[in-house]
Amino acid sequence: MLLDKSPEYWAREASLDELRTEVRALGAFDDPVAQVLDFAYVDRSMRVLAHTKEGSRDDALALADHLERVAHDTVRDALDRLARPYFARWRLLSEIMHRAARRLDVPRRVLDRRHVRDILRHLHRHGGSVPQSHLTSIQNEGQRSVTLKLMEQWDLIDRRASGQGRMVMVSITDLGRLAISDDIAQANKAAAAAPAVKRGSELMYEVAIA
Repeated sequence: MLLDKSPEYWAREASLDELRTEVRALGAFDDPVAQVLDFAYVDRSMRVLAHTKEGSRDDALALADHLERVAHDTVRDALDRLARPYFARWRLLSEIMHRAARRLDVPRRVLDRRHVRDILRHLHRHGGSVPQSHLTSIQNEGQRSVTLKLMEQWDLIDRRASGQGRMVMVSITDLGRLAISDDIAQANKAAAAAPAVKRGSELMYEVAIA
């Protein structure tokens, strides 16, 4: 039975097929069962997001499909009566897994093409959208056009004419943000660490002049 083994087992040792079998055998959801499943689902989701190895896309899709079946509309009332909003949590995890699968579906040859990541990072830093004329990292206009067209074809960016002057605005898509999610996380981590480094430097200065 599900509760006979630890949450860590269901999260990291059991196969998804084994977990499926246990869920199918459940007569009903209660808080202890839901807590174990929630731990397993969150842990598995985080590990899928952390890996980009071959097969990760299939893992994401399989987990997304399982979560959709577990958090089916027919059991929503039963899940909503529990201590935590498990229905909403598991449906959200399913959506995140679907989005992760889309990100992993973008070939490395596209993401690793020169300037692609730089453009995505530039768009993210500037609020998600900038005039195309501001993307000056590619000096050659022909090369810039080819690169932007490729990114648009893979749904990493969106381009639209704006205003009477028909200025072309380039916007990063949800898939584009997912494609550089690791870069965004590292940038946020570095930004969060910067004040701590500054305080440490100030403290060393104060000690030195004391």
